[in-house]
Amino acid sequence: MSRITKEEIEKTKCGRFLLSDENIYLSIYSLNSYVFEYNLLNTEDRILYHRLQDKFDARLINGVITRVREQIIELFDEDKYIEAKVYFKPKKLSENGELEFRPLHSTGLITQIAIVSMLHLFVYEIPEEEEGDPKLRLSNLSRLIPSDFYGNRVSVKPEYLFKPWKQQYQKYNQNSNDALMKYHTSLEYKYEVTLDLENFFPTINPIIIYRYIINHLPAYLNDEEREMMKRVLQKLLFCKLTTTFDEKTARQYYKVTKGAGNYDNVNKIEQNEKEWWDFKEKSDKFVRGIPQGLPQSYFLGNIYMISIAEIFRKKFTGVSYFYVDDSVIFTNDVREDNFKEQLKELNKQIADEANNFEEDSAIYPEGTEKFYKSNLYGVNVHLDGKSNYTRLDNLDDSEVYLKCISREMSQAGSDFFRMYSDEENRNLEEKLDVLSKQVKAKRDQLVEEKSQKRDSGNEDAIEKDEDDTQKFEKRLTRYYRFFEYRKQRLVAMHQPENGSDEDYKKELEKIIYSELSEEDMEDDEKILQAFMNSYGADIWDAAIGMYQTFADDKEQAVLKNYILKINELCYGNASVEFSYLECTYRDLLRNKEENDYSVEDEGDIFEETLKRYMTEEDLRDTYNDPYKTLKALARVRLKKYVNKHYEVAEDYSSKLLKKTDEEILKILLSENEKLPSRLRIVCASTQKIIRMVLNTVCSYLFNVEVSNHPVLTQNSKKALTYGELRILSFVRNSLFTIEEFRKREILLDDKQNKDTADYSIMKVLEIYHSFVKDPVSIDKLIITHKYTCDVWKNGSKYLYFYTLHNQEHAIVLIQNIVKLIHAIDFLKISAIDYYILFLACYLHDISMVKIPALDSFLTDTNEADELAQELLDEFNKELQKDNLEEKIIENEIKKNQNFYEDELDILSVKKYMLESYKKLDEYFEKKIRGRHAIDSSSEIRQRAEIKYLDMPMRELVAEVSEAHGADERNIYSIKSNASSRLMSIKFDKILLRLADLLDMSSYRVSKPILYHNMEQMSEESAFHWISHLLTQGYKLRTKYEIGSSKSSGTDNEESLENIEGVLVPQTITEKLILEIPVDISQMSTIECENPCRKVQIGNISRQEITLICGEGCQNKSNEGLENRCNFLCRWFCVKNDYLIKELVALKEYLNRNKNNYFKCEIEIKIKCNNKTSIEARQFEILNHYIQDRK
Repeated sequence: MSRITKEEIEKTKCGRFLLSDENIYLSIYSLNSYVFEYNLLNTEDRILYHRLQDKFDARLINGVITRVREQIIELFDEDKYIEAKVYFKPKKLSENGELEFRPLHSTGLITQIAIVSMLHLFVYEIPEEEEGDPKLRLSNLSRLIPSDFYGNRVSVKPEYLFKPWKQQYQKYNQNSNDALMKYHTSLEYKYEVTLDLENFFPTINPIIIYRYIINHLPAYLNDEEREMMKRVLQKLLFCKLTTTFDEKTARQYYKVTKGAGNYDNVNKIEQNEKEWWDFKEKSDKFVRGIPQGLPQSYFLGNIYMISIAEIFRKKFTGVSYFYVDDSVIFTNDVREDNFKEQLKELNKQIADEANNFEEDSAIYPEGTEKFYKSNLYGVNVHLDGKSNYTRLDNLDDSEVYLKCISREMSQAGSDFFRMYSDEENRNLEEKLDVLSKQVKAKRDQLVEEKSQKRDSGNEDAIEKDEDDTQKFEKRLTRYYRFFEYRKQRLVAMHQPENGSDEDYKKELEKIIYSELSEEDMEDDEKILQAFMNSYGADIWDAAIGMYQTFADDKEQAVLKNYILKINELCYGNASVEFSYLECTYRDLLRNKEENDYSVEDEGDIFEETLKRYMTEEDLRDTYNDPYKTLKALARVRLKKYVNKHYEVAEDYSSKLLKKTDEEILKILLSENEKLPSRLRIVCASTQKIIRMVLNTVCSYLFNVEVSNHPVLTQNSKKALTYGELRILSFVRNSLFTIEEFRKREILLDDKQNKDTADYSIMKVLEIYHSFVKDPVSIDKLIITHKYTCDVWKNGSKYLYFYTLHNQEHAIVLIQNIVKLIHAIDFLKISAIDYYILFLACYLHDISMVKIPALDSFLTDTNEADELAQELLDEFNKELQKDNLEEKIIENEIKKNQNFYEDELDILSVKKYMLESYKKLDEYFEKKIRGRHAIDSSSEIRQRAEIKYLDMPMRELVAEVSEAHGADERNIYSIKSNASSRLMSIKFDKILLRLADLLDMSSYRVSKPILYHNMEQMSEESAFHWISHLLTQGYKLRTKYEIGSSKSSGTDNEESLENIEGVLVPQTITEKLILEIPVDISQMSTIECENPCRKVQIGNISRQEITLICGEGCQNKSNEGLENRCNFLCRWFCVKNDYLIKELVALKEYLNRNKNNYFKCEIEIKIKCNNKTSIEARQFEILNHYIQDRK
C-alpha cells in the first residue's frame, strides 16, 4: 500500500466524513463510553480526559480535532499502525500453581479518539453532506448483529458508542434467568447449555473479521469508497505492540490454544510455543488477535460471534442469549452421554468456518503473514468446566431462585443512587449485608462439597459435579462482589462512627490482606494464593480505594509495601512496564513528584500551568464541570441581562420560546455568527446540547447557579417565582425535549407563574426527578403543589382544629413513600405509579378544605333528620317545661295589670341557639371528615382547576386517593396485577395509606392554638392534637436475619434450619421496625377488659415498649400471666388503631405472597424520650378518651 494524502482521502464521501470535524467531535462527545481502562492512561492523557468533560471549550476541542485528524492521516501510511501497550491483569492461579493473566491493551487518548472516528464508518450510516437532519442511524453492518446479542450493541445516542454495559448485562442476566424459571416449570426445553470460548480475543484471526465485513459492505459503494473502507478496516484490525516482554509474560501472551481444545499432540503444542518465542524476538510485534481493551475490539468481537452463534444455534436448537463470548442456550439437543463429543464437533465446525474465508496475504502487515497463520489462532469452545449443560428437571432450588437474587441485584443497583435519608441508607446496607453473607455462604458450601467429593475418589462423579456447579459458583461470585461492594460504600457513608473508624478499617483489612497472619506474611506462596482468592472473588480493588480514605500515613505505608510485594510476586523483582497493578495503583506506589498531574508549559493547549500538586480528586474538581465554558460564554454574551427586573427576564424568556433550535444554540455557541459544523451530527441526534444551552441561559437570567441539579441555588435575594421554577425544572431534566418544552408554553407573564414559589417544594424536587423522571409530569406536580398551597392558604373553616392536610402534609407523604419503597423489598412500582401516588399525596384530602353547601342540611333525610328531631325534642323539653297551671295564673295576673307578655325567656333562647349551633357545626364537621375520602375523589374527578390532568389520570388518582379511607381488608384482598401491567394500583393504594398513617409528628398541630383553644375543641380533636404534640415523628428501620426456614414452606425444614446460604424464598426474614419516639413515659398499669387482638407486648422496659404486630395480647385472666397492659401502650394503640390494623394486614399480605423473597415480621418500638411533661388537663383528656374506648 502506498502513502495517501489528505486530499486523496477526501476525494471519497466516506473519506470526507472520516476527517470531518463533525465525525471527530462525535468521537470526543462519546469519550466516556469507550475509555474502558482509564487507569492505564498516562498522566497527560488523564488530564486531557478530564478537560474534555467540557464539550464546549472550542479552543481545546478544535486542537484535539486537529491532532486526531493528523493521526488518522498518518495511519494511512503503509507502514503506520495503531501502537498499543499491553498490561497483564492477574486472572487466576492454575492447578499447577502458575499465575495466569488477562492481557488488556491501551493506547494514548488521541489515538483512541482516532480509532472511534475510524470505527464510525462501519457502525453508522454516513450522512449526506447536505442532509438537514443527519441523525445517527445504524449501518448495514450494525443491523446484522442478532437481537439475542446483549453485549456492546452500537448506540444511536451520541453520548454512547455502545449501549451502557451495565444495563445490557442486567438485561442479559434478567432475560436468561426468566427463561430458566420458565423452562424449569414448563420443560419445553430440558437443558440449559452454557458455552464459553477459550481465550477469545487473542485467538480471533483478524482476517476472518476482515473478510466478513468486506463481504457485507453496502452494494452501493463505488470502487474508491470500497478501497477506502478496506484500508481503514485494516488499520483497525492490525495493531503494533510496543511492550517489551520478559519470558514469563511472553509465554502467557503467545500461549498456543489452537488444537488444545481437541486434545491434539501436546509435544506439538510445546514446539509451537518455542517457535513463537523465537518469532517474537525476530520481528516487529503485533497485537495477538483483537486488542481487548481498545474501543474497536468489542464491536469486532461481536462481528466474529455472528457466525459462531449461528453454529451454536444449529447444534443446539432452542432459545439463546449471548453476551460477547458468553452464551446460554435452552435446548433439547443435548446428548448426555456424549456431550464432550458435541463440543468437539462445534470446534471442528468453527475451524471449518474459519477455513472458508479466502486468504489474502496482501492484507497482513509486512512480515507478519507467518504470525497470523500460526497455531496462535483458532477459537475453541472450552471442553471442560466452563462449557457444560444442566438438566432443568434436576435443578437445585437454589439455582432456580438465583432469579430472585438477580432481581435483588437489579433493585439494589437502582436504589443505591436514589436514597434521600440516612434511614434509607442504613436499611439498604442491612439488606446488602445479609444478601452478601447468604450468597457467600452458598458459594462456600459449593466449594466445600466439591472438596469432599474429590476426597471420595469417584472421578466420574467429580467431573460431572464440577461441570454442573462451576457456572453456578461463578454467578454467585459475581453477585457476592456486587452486594459486598455496595454495602461497603454505604458503610463508608457513616464513618467515622462514634468518633472512630477502626472497626470499618479492620473490616476492609480483612478483604485486602485476606486475613493473613504475620507468619503467613512471610510465605510468598500463601500471600499470592490469598491475594488471588480475594482479587478474583471479592472486592479487593474497591476495598483499596475505600481504605485509603481512612488510613493514616503508617497504614498507607503498610498498604503500599503489601501491593509492592504482590506486584513482585506477580511480575518479578524489577518494575515492569506491563504490570497492571503498578499502573492502576501508581498514585499509591510512587512519590508525589512521579504522579504530579500539574505541568508547566503554558504554550500547549493540552496542558495548563498548575502551581500545586494535583491528585485524581483535584482533577475531577477542577475540570469535570460540563458547564464551565457555557457559564463563561453566558457572562460575556448575556451580561446586559444580569441582575435586572423581573420584566426583563419575562420578555427575554417569552421570545426564547419563539426562536428556532438553531437560533437558541447560536445564543452561546455561534462562531462568526454561525454554528460550528462539528456540532451538526450531535445536535441532530440528541437534545442534550440545546437543553444545556437553555439551562445556562435561563439560569443566568433568573440569577440561579448553573448546573443540572433539580434543587436550585439562587445567587441573589430575589424570590423565585413558579414560572422560573417550572422552566428550570424542565430544562434540567435529562428527558427534556424541545418539542414538549414549547408545548408547555411556560410564560412568566402568566398570572399563576408570577406567584412566589413555595420553597418547601425543594424537599421533593430531586425525588420527582429520580422517580417520576418525565419532565411534563414533574411540571404538573409543581402546578399541583401550587394549587394545594392556594386552596389551603386560609385553612378549613369546619376543620380548623383538625391536623394539617396541606402541601406540608403532602411533602411528608412523598418522603414517606420513598422510605417505604426502600424498606419493604416487595413493594416495587413504576415511574407512572410514582406520578399517580405523588398527585394523590397532594389531592387525597382536597375536599376537607371545602365549605359545604348549607342547604344540603335540608335535603339530607338521614343524619340531618335525626339531628332535627333531637333538637325538636330538646326544644320541647327545655322551653316548654313550665306546667300549664302556672302559665294560666301568670297570664291572669298580667291581664289584670293590662300587660300580657308571651315572649320566652331570652337566656333560654340563647342557650338553645348555642347548643343548636354546636350540634349543627359538629354535623358539618363530621360530614366533611367522615366522607372526605369519597368526596375528595369526586373533587379530583370534577374540579376545573386541575383540568391540566387528563381524564384517565384523574380517574386513577381519584381511585388511589379514595382508597386511603377504605377498610384495610378491602385493599389487601384485591388481586394484584403489577407484573402484567404498566402500573400497580394495589401497591399505590397500600403505599398511600401507609404514608398517610405514618405522618404522625408534632409539626401537624400548633402548640399555641392548642393551649388557647383546648376547651373549645371537640373531645376527639383535643385528643389527637395532644397526641400529635407528644409524638416526635418516626424512624423506619429494616433488619434482615438468616434464620429458620420453617416458615418458608420447604419440606426439608430441619436440614435447612439456621443454615446460611440457602437461597430459597423466605429463608431471610425482613423485619420492619417502626421506632416512634414520644414525650410521655406514663406506664401505670391499667385494667384490660378487652386485650388487643392485633398487637402483643414483646418487651417492656423503663424507656421502651416493643409491640409485635400480628400477635394478640393476653391479659392477667390467663393463668400464670402478669398484667402488662399500661397507660402508654393503651394510649398508643388507641391513637394509632388504624396504623396497627394496616401493619398487621401488610404483614399477612407479604407472608402469603409466594413472589416475596423475604419472610416478613413487623415490630413497633415506642421509645420514651422524656418524662411526661403535659399539663394535668391534657392528661385528663387523654385518660378520659382512652377510658371511653376500653
